[in-house]
Amino acid sequence: MSGSYFERHEEQAFIAKALVTIILIMLVKEYLAGFLIWVFLCFPILFLIYIRLKASTEGVSAFALLKQHITFIPIMYAEGDRKKEVVPWVTYGIILLNVAIYYLFQLAIWSDSKFVADNLVFLPRNPQYWNVIVSAFSSMFLHGSGGHLWGNMIFLWMLGTAVERRVDHLRFALIYIITGLVGGIAFLLTWYMATGEPGHLLGASGAISGIMGIFAVRCYFKSMVFPIPILGIFSLILPISLKVRLNSLVIIGLFFMADLSGGLDQISNTGSSMVGHWCHLGGMISGMLLAGFLKLGAGAVEERHLEIGIKAASSSVGYGGGEQSLRMVLERSPDNSEALLALARIRSRYQPCEEGQQLYARAIGLMLAENAKEAANVYQEYSNKYRQPLESAHMLALAGVLQRQVELDTAARCLETVIADPAVTGDIRQRALAQCANLLDKMGHEAGAEGYYGMLIDEFPHGELSQRAYVRLNRKPPAPDSQRQKDVTAEKPADAMPCPACGLTMRQRRANGGAHAGRMFWVCDGFPGCRSVIPVSGA
Repeated sequence: MSGSYFERHEEQAFIAKALVTIILIMLVKEYLAGFLIWVFLCFPILFLIYIRLKASTEGVSAFALLKQHITFIPIMYAEGDRKKEVVPWVTYGIILLNVAIYYLFQLAIWSDSKFVADNLVFLPRNPQYWNVIVSAFSSMFLHGSGGHLWGNMIFLWMLGTAVERRVDHLRFALIYIITGLVGGIAFLLTWYMATGEPGHLLGASGAISGIMGIFAVRCYFKSMVFPIPILGIFSLILPISLKVRLNSLVIIGLFFMADLSGGLDQISNTGSSMVGHWCHLGGMISGMLLAGFLKLGAGAVEERHLEIGIKAASSSVGYGGGEQSLRMVLERSPDNSEALLALARIRSRYQPCEEGQQLYARAIGLMLAENAKEAANVYQEYSNKYRQPLESAHMLALAGVLQRQVELDTAARCLETVIADPAVTGDIRQRALAQCANLLDKMGHEAGAEGYYGMLIDEFPHGELSQRAYVRLNRKPPAPDSQRQKDVTAEKPADAMPCPACGLTMRQRRANGGAHAGRMFWVCDGFPGCRSVIPVSGA
């Protein structure tokens, strides 16, 4: 029954696995600490033996395997983020501000640690109306040591960049301040209840814990790389570490449990730690509550399934679950171009199909507005598989992008496809003819260019884009209709009148033979195309 429940509730199963992992890690830490020390000491040798055996088994080089499993970054970090297009300026700004404040206070001869303690930590040691309010904010940008500063800034960089890319800049800044304030107040209340004395707090860890709470809800699916040194003590010289990937929920859960344990020790007076555990807990819990209030969980579920689908689309086997995940994403967001493209690739993996073609067409149409360069790349992928044109407006837009990328042959084929479609008329056809003629000229295909310029003149003689064609073909453009009518009126002689049949000029001519020889008639200038003839009155 439980198995079927978790099959029907995949997100709950995901969270349950993370909780089980947390419990197992805590049990190992509690009861197998001595064993872990021996494993750590022997790990470099064990790891190298593993690499050699795996390389021999799979027939690949040991160096290639090492590149996949090692990192030179000696700190924990979140693995790969697809949302690189959003620059987390607020996170970078907060880091820069914290670093600048700390070192300015360290270097400035006017800095006064007593003033800071009396007025800028929360609560101030010399509380007054103004500094109590100010200190609630200023304490979040002060640190007691370089280690305190850089430890916090590393965590802010690791978590803040991912969160800010998903919640926007202003919202991120507000979350940072609000959770920092809540964390500070939680610390003061618990400290006072435990000791009966006012607490004094400084540091950004409460606000960073708030961001961690948001991360736990909005980015719960992400993996974090936990580096384990593989050279033992020599890692201090050459920081080569093994990439151990853990789900972020596991990491955050372990931090939460460590803070809860330390906070309970502080309340019971059994611990001497000066860490603001309750500030961390208050910030983290308030961050989770804010994430729930802002309904960030729905976006997290969608993004998790999107990542599953994208990985499945690039994998040669085991893509069934990915297809299911992508369909779930498209039920929620039908215009998600990434999901459409990934599903198109899965459906077109072995052979073309109608659904795959439709998915590619929808994805490319959306991508033209989001990332035109990538849309052009995907079009070429689509064209190789299906060899069918897209909607004419999209083909025209793709031609422009491909031309800028110097993919001239493909651009020309796109334009010729548009021109060959009998359903395409009006502005799209005029633009396609002009663009194709111009492109063929650049490519040195003069005969083809002249043919399209001629078509442009014939079909759109007064079109704005036709002016270049007249110059290129050395033809004189006709006067505009309004000017032409004015010229006809101005040049019309006294013995002329407009033809009632075609509107051209009729002139008086004398019949040279026949029954009406010698008589005057109005004869159309369009003769013999127009055979209008009117006798001149009184002639």
